[in-house]
Amino acid sequence: MNYAMFKPIHQRIKHDERIELWFTANHKVKELYRTVGLQEEKIIHKVISYFRHYDMCICPSFFYERKNADIKVQIFHGVSLKNRAVHKKALAYDKLFLAGEYMKRKFIETWKLAEDDPRFEMIGMPKVDPLVNGSLNSSEMKRSLGLDNRLPTVIYAPTRPSPTSSSLPMAGEQLITTIADMEVNFLIKLHDRAYKTWRSTSEDWEQKLKRIKKPHLKVIDDYDVVPYLFVSDLLVSDISSVVNEFCLLDRPIVLYDVPRLIQFHKRKELARGLTTSDLEDWGREVGTIVNDMEGLRKAIEHGIENPQEKSELRRAFVQKFFYKPGTATERAVEKIYQLLNLPPGQ
Repeated sequence: MNYAMFKPIHQRIKHDERIELWFTANHKVKELYRTVGLQEEKIIHKVISYFRHYDMCICPSFFYERKNADIKVQIFHGVSLKNRAVHKKALAYDKLFLAGEYMKRKFIETWKLAEDDPRFEMIGMPKVDPLVNGSLNSSEMKRSLGLDNRLPTVIYAPTRPSPTSSSLPMAGEQLITTIADMEVNFLIKLHDRAYKTWRSTSEDWEQKLKRIKKPHLKVIDDYDVVPYLFVSDLLVSDISSVVNEFCLLDRPIVLYDVPRLIQFHKRKELARGLTTSDLEDWGREVGTIVNDMEGLRKAIEHGIENPQEKSELRRAFVQKFFYKPGTATERAVEKIYQLLNLPPGQ
């Protein structure tokens, strides 16, 4: 998931012979990069990487805290109303590649930063550029997935599992079987941490999903959710950041209610000195909130029949969260070359 944030940038700079790229991660380095097809890249264990010097370090998370790079750039791994990205550790970076105005405002309000803080760079989110820039072909993707063009496509993409309080452990099996029984193409894209490969305490969702045999059900094991959002007519989620990303497509959203998890993130916000929690106050207006299987089924049917409902709210969310969507990659790459004092690559 972190690599998905860097991938558009990587595709633009990887052929520039003036730049030598190294990849590291917090755990299972070689295995992780093999899963995203980067086994031929220069991969280095985190501990060994600490003994090298770099001209630039680009991070979509906060685990790399060493000061062995001349310039440290934070690109985050999403923008959501949970605001985990608005972390105090981000302030140790030289540049913050902000996804949009919402993220900027949260940094200013949470950490009492100046409006013109020199770390701020209004970039947008390169990961979601393909949702709006015309680079994806829906017909080809549907054909490759074997989707039935006569049926609408629903995708279930929940937030990372949190015991008893996120939608997957709360009601995942019921939710999946309910949608699988409907007359829809059904895509399931679970968070990476839902699988035992990356989290030893997780339930074995890989095995659970294998037991559900339905003709129009597809389990997505790709690390990048964007192409699968693009071919979907409706999203089912909870409080995942994909909700904001899906708003770029202006299509209906159904949200399974996760009150305990919302309260958990509210307490986190209050502990940082904020007086409100956006998740609780206004952050789920773009979707229809449900808390049982009958409500889920009806909300999906209603959303498919009335796709323009809440369109105005979704468009407002896009303006709030994403700066000039579709063109973020160009700004990110241009800024990276500028920070490296290199003319743009050919």
